[in-house]
Amino acid sequence: METILIFEPLSGGHRAQFIRWLAEYLSGQSRQDVLFVFVVGPGMDVPVSDTVSVHRISAETARLLENAGRWTKPWRLNRIFRKVCAEYRPAHTVILEMTHLELPLALTGAPCPISAILFVQYPELKRGLKFYLKEWKTDLLLRRAPVKNLFLLNGEEACRYLTTRFGTRARFIPLPDPVPEIAAEASFSLRDEYGIAAERTVFLFFGAVSRRKGAPVLVEALQQIDPSVVEKSAFIFCGQVEPPYREAFQKACKKLVEARPDIQLSMEDRFVPDERMMALCEQSDVLLMPYTRPEYSSGMFALAAKARTPVIGPDAGLLGRLIRRHDLGLPVEINSAALTVAITLFAEKPIPVNAEKQRAFVEKSRPDVFASQLIEAVCNEA
Repeated sequence: METILIFEPLSGGHRAQFIRWLAEYLSGQSRQDVLFVFVVGPGMDVPVSDTVSVHRISAETARLLENAGRWTKPWRLNRIFRKVCAEYRPAHTVILEMTHLELPLALTGAPCPISAILFVQYPELKRGLKFYLKEWKTDLLLRRAPVKNLFLLNGEEACRYLTTRFGTRARFIPLPDPVPEIAAEASFSLRDEYGIAAERTVFLFFGAVSRRKGAPVLVEALQQIDPSVVEKSAFIFCGQVEPPYREAFQKACKKLVEARPDIQLSMEDRFVPDERMMALCEQSDVLLMPYTRPEYSSGMFALAAKARTPVIGPDAGLLGRLIRRHDLGLPVEINSAALTVAITLFAEKPIPVNAEKQRAFVEKSRPDVFASQLIEAVCNEA
C-alpha cells in the first residue's frame, strides 16, 4: 500500500477547513491501495477512516513553529517536512500551503514527489522586481524539486501563463476556492445586535483585520464620507485584528471616532463562529473587501455570492476579475477616495447583482469539488 502525505502542521484558519474537507471526501472513497496520512497541528480534529490516518506534531513543536519569525519559520517547517517524509517514505506529498516552504524546497529539493497549493499567484503581479523574484523562485523550485502539480485557487489565467512558461516541468491546475456549506445562525439579528435602524445601509468588513485586507485605507475613507451619507449608513468591523497591526488599528479607530462622532461604527475584535459569520454576511447590505493584494484568492468572495450580498473590492488582479466575471459587486481602485465614492453609491442606491451568475459561482466552489479535483490529480501522479 502506498502512502500519500497531506502536509499542513499550521492547521488554523482556511487550512483547517481544507483539511476537514479533504478528509471527509476521502472517508467516502474506497481506495485499497493508498493510505492518506494528514500531518497536522496537535489540536486539529481530523475524521479518520480506512483511507485516512493522522500524524500530529507535538505541542512543543507547534509552539516553536507558531512563534518562529518570518525567516526561521520556513526552515522549521522544512525540518518537520523532511522528518515525516523519512518516517513514512510517501509516494507523494501534498503541501496545502506552499508559501513558507517554497524557498527551502527551491534551494534544497524535496525527498519525494510533491504537489502544492500556490497561494501567491505571481502572474497577476505587475511586471516589476517582485514579479521577477517570484518567477525566479518558481523556476528554481521546478528545477530542484520533483513537483508534479501546482494548484492555484480560482487561478485559470495564472495557470495558462505558468503552463506556457513551465508546462513541461509540472501541471498547473486551477482549483475552486471553496465556500463553507454552513447555515446562518437562526436566532441572530444583526440590526438588533448592533442597534442599527432599518433605514440605514449596513457595510460589513469581516474576517482578519489587517493591512493586507485594506483596513487602513478603509478607516481613512470613513473619515472622508459626507455627513449626508453617514446619517443613512452603519459600519461594522468584525474579526480578529492581526497582532502586529492591533495597536495601529486601535489608534486609527480612536482618531476616526474623535474626528467623526456622527459615524455609527461597531467593532468586534474576536473570532466569530461560522454560523454567525453567515448570518452577518446575509444580513449586511454590502461587504467591504478592499484587499490590497489582489493576486491572492479569497474564499470570502464565494461566501458573498452564497449570501447574495454585493461586495466592494479591488478592480485589479484575480479578485477584480472574480468580481466582474461573477457579478459580485463593484470593483474599485483601492484608495480612500475611490472607496468613499463606492460607499456613497451603495448608500444612495443599492447596486443589483446577477443572482444566476452568483449561484453558478457558488456551485463551482463547493468543498467536494475542491477536494475531488485535488485528490484525483494527485492520485493520477502517485
